[in-house]
Amino acid sequence: MASLLFTNLPPEIILRIFQYAEDFATVNALVRTSSIFHCVWLMNANSIAIAVLPRTIECYDEARGLAEAQEHVEALHSTYSGRGKSHREEVIVLVKRYLRNSDLITGFYESNVLPNAAYLKDNSVEHAKPPLLERKRFLRTLYCLKILAAVRETLDASCWVLPPIKKSDLVDISDMARWIRLRTPLEQRVKLGVESIVVGGHWLQKWLDSRLAAMQGSS
Repeated sequence: MASLLFTNLPPEIILRIFQYAEDFATVNALVRTSSIFHCVWLMNANSIAIAVLPRTIECYDEARGLAEAQEHVEALHSTYSGRGKSHREEVIVLVKRYLRNSDLITGFYESNVLPNAAYLKDNSVEHAKPPLLERKRFLRTLYCLKILAAVRETLDASCWVLPPIKKSDLVDISDMARWIRLRTPLEQRVKLGVESIVVGGHWLQKWLDSRLAAMQGSS
């Protein structure tokens, strides 16, 4: 009887239930609840995703910047995976992109920093520890580095996909790139998608210098 009453809720209440879901596993479970819930999902997939993603993805602003950068690059190369799909299917492609990027970036932090945090903090060997041990700052900086790696070949595209950044953020990006280059195995750099930007580093340093000069010129 309780489940019957649940599915008899008005569509606008069901939509609210979707929008307050903790994560997309919960959304998926709700979609399978009944045909009514499935219909509400079909009609409102975008607004549901917009409501749930910030609760699911750490550093959401940077994650959104990376997703937009990847879509931009794929569109330029005609490899965008959402092309020709329905709106609902495009939303699913977008959600999977967010989750895939999040798993990659948080996984890198949890496997390279978290288990060795005490050792890394106390290690005095130059370049042995990452410049940022605090989780949110580390993830945010790594997202920004991946954005730059994604748009490297699109010239000025990096100017609009990066979230607002400060001078200290530029220093963090530079330090992160240096640490990854010196202390991270090649296979991990390739998996992260930053190998082309951290090795050599000439393009990245030129971009960082130009942004720093622009900040100083406007101050």
